[in-house]
Amino acid sequence: MEITIKTFISFCCLYYVLSSEIIGSKLSARSKSDLIDKVFEAITTSGEEGVFQTELCKSFSLDSRDGSRLVGNLEKQSLITREKALYRGRWTYKLVVKKTISMESEEPRPIDVSMVEGAPCLCCSYQHLCSNEDESNPYSPAKCQIIEEWIVTSFDKFMINQQHDSSPEYI
Repeated sequence: MEITIKTFISFCCLYYVLSSEIIGSKLSARSKSDLIDKVFEAITTSGEEGVFQTELCKSFSLDSRDGSRLVGNLEKQSLITREKALYRGRWTYKLVVKKTISMESEEPRPIDVSMVEGAPCLCCSYQHLCSNEDESNPYSPAKCQIIEEWIVTSFDKFMINQQHDSSPEYI
């Protein structure tokens, strides 16, 4: 049986795809979620000094590829930051939890719907085209004349109300 280079490459690609699917399906969705939670908890406990990705992978018995994917997932969720660092002569990442504002420290404020009353975006005919992601897009909140007019008008109304409320009342 003669194996051509094309057959060999096809076999290698197929093996890679199948093996990565098998490896990816080793853990159930629940245990993957548990692992992500445990990793995030470990990073959180490390505090402001953070933890190195290589050490995290060792402590959870993850290879660098799986560890990188897991950490990338946490970074995409904006839960952590990765800072490139030299650790024991090798480049790795220092993982630090992003600082969040504690909801407990803030006083609860009543919701004021009047701030968004009359917002043009809700009934705009260009809403489906509007995007902040593409700078060349002519329909974006940054370039919208309708939003600008609404903000100026709302601000004027707010200032008039502030002046009216702060003026002394004579009886």
